[in-house]
Amino acid sequence: MSNKFNVVKVANSLAVTTTIVYLICILAVWIAPGPTTMLGSYLLHGIDISKLVVARSIGYSLISLISGTIAGWLIGVLFAAIYNKFN
Repeated sequence: MSNKFNVVKVANSLAVTTTIVYLICILAVWIAPGPTTMLGSYLLHGIDISKLVVARSIGYSLISLISGTIAGWLIGVLFAAIYNKFN
């Protein structure tokens, strides 16, 4: 029996997951930009990301949310396709 992933279902699942994570991150940056930036630095092994922080407009946040969701979907397609090749 072969255990293959449904490529579209995996892609959709990763896109929704990415959207949820982006929304949480956007809210965290809007509510507490300093601690969120510090946490980001911790996650990147101490790299100072404070100089990379850009204006937190609704438009910028929306564009990052959409592009992140699309990237998540494409990564899901790639992951499922590669997994299915090995199975």
